Amino acid sequence: MVISFEITERPAQRITGHLWEGTFVEAADGAVRRLIAETQERRRRAYPHDHSALIGLSWNDRSDGFRYLVGYVGEDDGTFTQPQHVDLPAMRLATTIHRPESSDVFVDYRKMFDWIAAEGHVVDTTHLHYREEYEAGFVSPSTSSLRLMVPIR
Repeated sequence: MVISFEITERPAQRITGHLWEGTFVEAADGAVRRLIAETQERRRRAYPHDHSALIGLSWNDRSDGFRYLVGYVGEDDGTFTQPQHVDLPAMRLATTIHRPESSDVFVDYRKMFDWIAAEGHVVDTTHLHYREEYEAGFVSPSTSSLRLMVPIR
């Protein structure tokens, strides 16, 4: 399957959500997918007519795992009882859509890193390592599409 990449901009944003920190093993066992599903369900109950994309921000800053904030753009006291916030500056990102019929998400990221280098861009992990955007109703990468994003300069 052919995968296409592009450059996109995101304005300065506050992302409000829940921060998970754990190992790669815990993530592979479904910890992040469960957090995404629980967050989407709380959002659906708090704002039944809202279909905003769920944002996932990742920091790979530990040897055995990573931190992952799951949340929404803006303030959000309805979805989260003890919200955590990340204020991001305007960012330039390489992006692609991962589709269920595509290869593994990690393969798509590897292809994106190759494209970034081939196009002469540089990955910028100053503020985060990865950004993912999940449409309302997302289930898993094997059954739902999601936007993969890597900050560049």
